[in-house]
Amino acid sequence: MDTFNGLPLHPLVVHFVVVAVPVAAFVAIAAAVWPAARGKMGPLPSIIAFLGLIATWVAMSAGESLEEKLFPDGVSGPVATHTEAGDVVIIGVGCLFGAALLMYLVTIPAIVDRLPLSEPVVKAIDVAARVLSVAAAVAALYLVYKAGDSGARAVWGG
Repeated sequence: MDTFNGLPLHPLVVHFVVVAVPVAAFVAIAAAVWPAARGKMGPLPSIIAFLGLIATWVAMSAGESLEEKLFPDGVSGPVATHTEAGDVVIIGVGCLFGAALLMYLVTIPAIVDRLPLSEPVVKAIDVAARVLSVAAAVAALYLVYKAGDSGARAVWGG
C-alpha cells in the first residue's frame, strides 16, 4: 500500500513520524532523568517509541515505492541525500524503543526478581538503560531532523 485516498502515503505518514519520534524522545529523556515521572509514565515512553518505529517503517516503505514511481532510473542530488538520511532513521528509532523498553522492564519487580542477578548488577543495568535512552533519544531526534530537512529541501528547494 503506497497510497491513501489517492495521495502518496509517504508524506502523510512522515508527519506522524515527525511528531511521534520527538514526543517519544522527550518522554524517554524525562523518564530517564526524573524518577518520579518514570514511575508515573510506566511503559508510555516505550509505547510511543514503538508507534514511532512502526510509522517509520511504513514511511520508509512508502517512500521507496514513491521513489520507484517518480524516479524509475534512480535518484540523485537532494532526493538521494534524503533517501540516505531516511534509511538510518529506523535504526535510531529502534534503539530508542529498545532502550526505553529496557528502562521500563528493569522497574518491574516481577521480572527483575526472577533474574539471577545481584542488586548492584540490576542497578548498573538500570543506569545503563537510562543513559542509553537519553543517547538514543538524542540520536533519533537528530536523524529525524536530518531526514526531514533533506526531504523538505528535495521537495521545496533551497
